[in-house]
Amino acid sequence: MPRIDGDMSDWEIVPEDYIYGTDLLNDTEDGMGTDIPPEDLDVKVTIGWVKGMSRIYFKYEAYDDFWDFERFNPKGYLNDIFELVVDGDLSGGPFIKNPMYDQDELKWDPQTDAYIENHLNFSGVHAQNYHIYTPPVNNAWVLVWGSQPWISEFPRANYAYDFDFEHGESGTLQLEGWITPYDYAPHDGPQRAIESKLWENKVIGLSWSILDFDGGDRDGHVNLAHTVRMVSNASYLCSFKLMPLEDQFLEPIKAAWTYKVIDEEKGIVAFKDESVGKIDQWTWDFGNGDSSLVQDPIYRFEDKNVRTVITLEVKGPDGSSKRTRYWEVMIR
Repeated sequence: MPRIDGDMSDWEIVPEDYIYGTDLLNDTEDGMGTDIPPEDLDVKVTIGWVKGMSRIYFKYEAYDDFWDFERFNPKGYLNDIFELVVDGDLSGGPFIKNPMYDQDELKWDPQTDAYIENHLNFSGVHAQNYHIYTPPVNNAWVLVWGSQPWISEFPRANYAYDFDFEHGESGTLQLEGWITPYDYAPHDGPQRAIESKLWENKVIGLSWSILDFDGGDRDGHVNLAHTVRMVSNASYLCSFKLMPLEDQFLEPIKAAWTYKVIDEEKGIVAFKDESVGKIDQWTWDFGNGDSSLVQDPIYRFEDKNVRTVITLEVKGPDGSSKRTRYWEVMIR
């Protein structure tokens, strides 16, 4: 798990083949295609996740021949921007402008550059768009293109920068941070929000674009999805698989398990082994004197409304490991 502190050294363990470079980007709006001169803009992006947490980590490293970040614009667009878009449950479809609304009947809000009803009821609710300022001098760190600015606040997001250039100069910027993807992110705050659940090998929608200003009009709008429609319609995002840890970072053997109550009335629970390593023996202790040697047992609890203490012990050529969970498997 990287520390979000502006020191990028903890990203050095990430292999080169996990890094997305400028050669994968396409300037579909301004006509440059994939011919993006590295002396003008050169980008490296690394994406990560941590098992058990609803966070997408990112590192953005970019060389720009002209960093633009001191001009004022009420809409907040005249700034170099790293635009990150995520669809945590791969639901797809538009998420900024709702085609089901009659646009002629909605009220336009010049401050948000959106229709009021459309903005509150639809924008950013099932997929989220982050306009991240690079760097955020005299500015918020991000403009959320949606109706839920609360998603950019800690502990739902975090960020840190490292750069040493002034406005108008060339140089390299490094940004690290994490965001929380949401299956449902209403405008009125996180109380009713539903975080996207992340697990190994899950596929999510994700992409990014870079808005490059050079002191005047926009110099380029390059993106990973090769279409600018990715910024408002999740169906155009790229598919990302959440990969498990590389073998070099795994413990030789470690017990782990999950469960699902499949019949609460009868007290039937399905247990699933998720241990790591070479394993040839599983021993389950259900906390009531009963046990099982099956890897993925289905067990019926006769007694209900009890606080269970359940342990899985695994053994293999590299040793043994136990995992106990207290009071979690509840049968009412």
